[in-house]
Amino acid sequence: MLAIVALGSAATASAQSSVQFSGVIDTFAGDNQLSGNSHRVANVGTGGLSTAYFGFTGTEDLGGGLQAEFALSSPFQSDNGLQGRFANDTLFSRDANVGIKGGFGAIKLGRYTSPNFLSAVQFNPFGNSTVVAPLLLHSYVPTFGDLNVWRNSIAGDSGWSNQIAYITPDFDGFKADFHYQFGEVAGNSGKNNVGARAFYFKGPLGLTAYVQRVQVNNPLDAGGVTSALNTVGTPTSQRAWFIGGSYDFSSVKLFGTYQQTTNNVDANDKTVQLGSSIPVGAGNILASWAQTRRAGSVVGADLKRNTASVGYDYVLSKRTDLYTVYMYDKISSQDQANSILLGIRHRF
Repeated sequence: MLAIVALGSAATASAQSSVQFSGVIDTFAGDNQLSGNSHRVANVGTGGLSTAYFGFTGTEDLGGGLQAEFALSSPFQSDNGLQGRFANDTLFSRDANVGIKGGFGAIKLGRYTSPNFLSAVQFNPFGNSTVVAPLLLHSYVPTFGDLNVWRNSIAGDSGWSNQIAYITPDFDGFKADFHYQFGEVAGNSGKNNVGARAFYFKGPLGLTAYVQRVQVNNPLDAGGVTSALNTVGTPTSQRAWFIGGSYDFSSVKLFGTYQQTTNNVDANDKTVQLGSSIPVGAGNILASWAQTRRAGSVVGADLKRNTASVGYDYVLSKRTDLYTVYMYDKISSQDQANSILLGIRHRF
């Protein structure tokens, strides 16, 4: 009798709450070089098409149409097993949040995506690749070679710590997020990040936009905002906005985005990106080009960066795919650089 009661209690608890473990492993072999680096690197690398991560998500039914939810997820380097996206990255730098969801939408507290990231990821054909997606390379990845020739355009990281976010319900394809990150600096309560993003998906059409003001680094305040500069000057504030669209014609899906950043020092970026995804055989031909024009007295001569990638993503199953990508990269007076890689991605 006690066994029957215990089984019944377990079934009830299972029906009211759930926890899911998931992630991505993405590893490639390649020959890589970015413009401004004098030497090529033959390597086995991580995150060719997707940043590798593992994590937990969970929900609990609270009744009355309410749910509690949480997310804990951690990037890792699948080529060597190291934690994080880079040295000294925090453990759960992808997600570390808890919240409540209902007919009013959802509220999340903790570390959650920043306004800029999902718009960029969903409106370029290479997704969240910081290795071969031209838009993400320009926005998030500094180039450190013989010269520090490129600092990432977007300040404040792809996720914000110490934030409160509100996500609206879906209104016939339209959804919006509102983000506020507390600076948590004693005596300086005005130092914080704030932003909003919106999405509209209806049939083959997709649209997005975001706007943000950044004053605080992530995951911790390191005494200034990561700058969009190549040599000198460190801004303490940045404003950025972005618009993007996509349209799926079935035979080809097209992408287009425009991004602009303005720093409180005289150095500002304008980035345009065009891309396409074409179904061929059991996979898709992916192509994307991005150009960033950087102007301002702090950087001296204006800079221009052009990056283009083309590749084929072959789907083996609903969880596993093989891919190959060629990338061209050129920054102003720096030599052009080329990369080629072959990789495998598995979702679990």
